[in-house]
Amino acid sequence: MEMNKIATGEALRKRNISVEDATCPLCESDEETSEHLFISCYVASNIWNGVSSWCKIPNIFAFSLSDLLRIHADLRVSEKKEAIQGIIMIVCWSIWRARNNLKFSNIPVKIENIVCEVKALDFLWFSNRSRFKGCTWGD
Repeated sequence: MEMNKIATGEALRKRNISVEDATCPLCESDEETSEHLFISCYVASNIWNGVSSWCKIPNIFAFSLSDLLRIHADLRVSEKKEAIQGIIMIVCWSIWRARNNLKFSNIPVKIENIVCEVKALDFLWFSNRSRFKGCTWGD
């Protein structure tokens, strides 16, 4: 994502691949670039707000993909840094999946469903793959 290798509409056009419509499929208001899709898109902004609220951290604002991928380093609460880093990656994956589901399968995007998916995927990752194995949903 940070290396701009994701096949967004803009990236495909730069690779001389004919793209019928390079508009963001989530919001249909701007050209689909990686930065737009994961940061400035209306849908992504709402997802980041929902995740920030759920994690009880300040709202996630980023001006570039580099900023987004390093937000966890600026947190003042050290025990949440590892979890937030994982959550950021899960959110980006979930946004990309929602985009592909809409674009290729016509499955409508619902912000609350994406936030719920992020919570579930994060719990599975955190309880099975992190150093906090065995934690419960309540933890």
